[in-house]
Amino acid sequence: MQTKNNKIGFDLNTLEMFARVVACHSFTQAAAELEITKSTISRKIAELEKHLGTRLLTRSTRTLVLTKEGKTFYQSCAHIIELIEQTELEVMASHDLIRGPLNIVMPVEVGNGLLGRCMKEFMKLHPHVTIHLELSNRKVDLIAEGIDLKVQVGELDESSLIARTFHYSTRILVASPEYLAEYGTPIILGDLKAPHQQIKNSSSIRTADKNVLAGLPYRFNVNTINSLLEACLDGFGITFMPEFICKEHIVSGRLVHVLPDVYSAQIPVSFVYPERKLISKRLREFIDFTIMRFEQEVTLREVNKI
Repeated sequence: MQTKNNKIGFDLNTLEMFARVVACHSFTQAAAELEITKSTISRKIAELEKHLGTRLLTRSTRTLVLTKEGKTFYQSCAHIIELIEQTELEVMASHDLIRGPLNIVMPVEVGNGLLGRCMKEFMKLHPHVTIHLELSNRKVDLIAEGIDLKVQVGELDESSLIARTFHYSTRILVASPEYLAEYGTPIILGDLKAPHQQIKNSSSIRTADKNVLAGLPYRFNVNTINSLLEACLDGFGITFMPEFICKEHIVSGRLVHVLPDVYSAQIPVSFVYPERKLISKRLREFIDFTIMRFEQEVTLREVNKI
């Protein structure tokens, strides 16, 4: 047993050389497998024997035999090497395992739909990841508040941050079936006049051939997308909202897409995070997973059009 003032007279490389010589029954073969010179192995094992004060190997021109002490040392040596290799594998596996918290902030209206499902799917795939989600439209300081990721709808206004756009959204005109049953379905843009009622939205809209302003009369004015959606679902009128917000309601039949040739300019939806050379593996995996899911959704929509 070594005291704190004594040093072990050999290292792991020496143990590996000794074990390889025993396994190969040859200095020459061991040197070839370890890609070192035969003289290096001979010197290291000689130093090992000198440190231990005993001969470990009996060598002749044709044979290589372990001494009694050599057999005892080899058994311990093989066990140590196996233990270190197993520990190395466990540490590498632990490093590969995705674990830990993700602090995410996104606008209230974005937390529903595919993005919300992506978070749930990601947590099922990686049970050791925890997500702290804040649904808020407030301006946040990612670095000061320790936030890993923000979802930005629209252009990035902070050049010090990295933005990775994963979706482009367009605003479309939708209404509930009940509303259309009462007021009729508009066929052209000019039909969006009385008796039709609009739910206020201040965005500009674009047709296939020209740009126009949404300067249409309205009866109900709301200031959040969620309120806009609820009002539309309740039959208050026709409204203009991001497609990815209302897509599921169109598929379910709760909303109807009207005037499909009328739509807004594309609006980027991006992941925003502090400019760092190294981001955590869990954050990188989450970003890549979500982008993949959105790409799959776009592909599925294109296939359904065929």
